[in-house]
Amino acid sequence: MITRIPVIAILCIVLLAFPARAQDDAAQNEPESQQTVPSETGPMPLVHGDFRDMVMTTSKARVMDVNDGVTLNLDNGTKVRLTGVWVPWDSGDDPGDNVKKANVLLKKVAVGHFVRLYQTKKEDDGRTNRMGETLAQVERDDGMWLQGALLYSGLAFVMTSPSNADVSQRMYDLEIDARKRKVGVWADPRWAVLNPGQAAAFVNEYRIVEGKVFSTAMRNNTFYINFDRNWQTDFTVSIASDRRIAFARAGMNMQGLNGKTIRVRGWIRDYNGPMIEVTHPQQIEVLD
Repeated sequence: MITRIPVIAILCIVLLAFPARAQDDAAQNEPESQQTVPSETGPMPLVHGDFRDMVMTTSKARVMDVNDGVTLNLDNGTKVRLTGVWVPWDSGDDPGDNVKKANVLLKKVAVGHFVRLYQTKKEDDGRTNRMGETLAQVERDDGMWLQGALLYSGLAFVMTSPSNADVSQRMYDLEIDARKRKVGVWADPRWAVLNPGQAAAFVNEYRIVEGKVFSTAMRNNTFYINFDRNWQTDFTVSIASDRRIAFARAGMNMQGLNGKTIRVRGWIRDYNGPMIEVTHPQQIEVLD
């Protein structure tokens, strides 16, 4: 005997099954730009930048490949160096795991995507490096900021220059957050922020040093920030005379740094003890 199922019952079964199927299809067809990007630190949010003080010089180009964690190859033939960040490497012979991790992350978030390039307003300054690479802040077409992704994941330091210091505060905020979460290089004691007494052990390396200013002085038209009484052997920050006007324009009172805690970054050189030569205000963070 064949059991007849009422038509209404069949319709109910179909309607109950449809929403679940529709949800599955929607999840499968969700644009990649709306999905979180997996990383070693968990799902990464859509990290945004603020490029109002810059100029969009490329509105649409596809990323074809990533070279070394900071360099992109675009479909229009442009080779782009991500400006404002530095991915710490172990040595020239073996860049180390951090560079490899940065390369993997950039491939995940960039390759195959369309991006926009933002550069300095001055056409003749800060737009290319000596290798002919384009220097730019890079934003994916959905708003994901590539430099921000590296900083959020703790795979890069902020590394600005006099001609490329835009969005530095936003980059510092992301770096500080990653350091607090102890992700990426910030989980490795080798890359910890140094105190002034540790700086001598890292000559010829790019490092971040944090300490309380003992005194400031002007000698031979160069401004010095000292972190201890013996300026001839202890860690010092120097600012050349032709650079000081930039600090005044940025509203930084150099004479008023006495007794304040600051964080400074740059290449440590050996000149009457360890020294960082500061070339622009964004290298110094005043912490109190």
